[in-house]
Amino acid sequence: MRNIRLSSRPHHCHRLRLCDRQHAFKTIVPVRHASTATAVFFPGQATESQGMLAPLLRHFPLITREGLDAVSEALHDDPELPTIIRLLTINDDNDDKRLVHRTAIAQPCILLSSIVTWRILRDRCADLSSSGDTVYFGHSLGQITAFAAAGAISLVDALKIVRQRGLAMEQVISDNDVSAPSKYGMLAVPIKQPIPEFAARVRDCEQRLRSNGTLAPDQIIDLANLNSPGQVVLSGHIAALDKLGAEMGLRRSRNLPVRIPFHSRLLRGVESRLREAVNAAAVKMPPAPPATRFLRNSDAHEIATADDIRESIVSGCWDSVDWVRSVRRVEDWGVTRWIGVGPGSAVATTLVERSLIASRRHEIVAYDPMKIGTAWDTIVAAL
Repeated sequence: MRNIRLSSRPHHCHRLRLCDRQHAFKTIVPVRHASTATAVFFPGQATESQGMLAPLLRHFPLITREGLDAVSEALHDDPELPTIIRLLTINDDNDDKRLVHRTAIAQPCILLSSIVTWRILRDRCADLSSSGDTVYFGHSLGQITAFAAAGAISLVDALKIVRQRGLAMEQVISDNDVSAPSKYGMLAVPIKQPIPEFAARVRDCEQRLRSNGTLAPDQIIDLANLNSPGQVVLSGHIAALDKLGAEMGLRRSRNLPVRIPFHSRLLRGVESRLREAVNAAAVKMPPAPPATRFLRNSDAHEIATADDIRESIVSGCWDSVDWVRSVRRVEDWGVTRWIGVGPGSAVATTLVERSLIASRRHEIVAYDPMKIGTAWDTIVAAL
């Protein structure tokens, strides 16, 4: 069996090096000094797929079953619990392939898969529990996963929150039938100009379309995600997004596989139901040392209290995600080691790489059990 050693390389260049050892795989030993500040980040929705826990259940059955026990406890009286467990553990050809993308199902599935992946990694990496400061953050839903990973919220409470979050979103926009087309969505747009200039173009174009009657007064377009200096995401009514894209000539844009207008003002109606779920949870700031830090992904401000955590979970439904500013704020805190965890973390890692200041040296790794070619392959190979 083998231990795994992470080797430090120049910015945007990183690899895993295998080292033979007499004993079974237990630790991942970074080359950097133990006091290296670390950022652990988690993905949002649109990363889900059937059988997300299947690889983990196969290779790490005990930890994975603990996660399944947690979702069973959190949703014990939920009529859709059997469906959620089935979609997590089995890739069944008889299932409607669209079902796993339903927001109220996808969100607890992604969160649980990410947390189980993190616990497997953490339990086998002594350095992660004994190193210097650790920053936990995430993209959209991933921010809630980050709180659970750091122990600010229990896994059971986090699963309850995201289940209610998803149900509230579906209720607000009347979307719980995956067989029917949705009126809402998101549009990913590659850009070459600075984000503020592109945002100004969007607003000018939107105003022009409203003035000439092309856009109805109730059709919404919001700037939802600032994913990297080269990509933003718009959210709102699909018809409005399509009209805007045609008017602006956004030929390389693409619709994301979501049915909800995440991070738009259309979701302000979830506040009451979600706040009730959040207030029912036990929320705390993790004790120090080592120091645990969080930041709000909407504006990159540091989260310092339990009340800040609660508020960021609620407002995070409609606030935009400024991933660029968040990554650079974490970088300003002295982080040089970045660990992406969970399904879709390979994509999130790419967005981190593109948002970092290029003059720095960073060690960046993705542990995505659903994607071949990430560091997860090396963990499994070392068993």
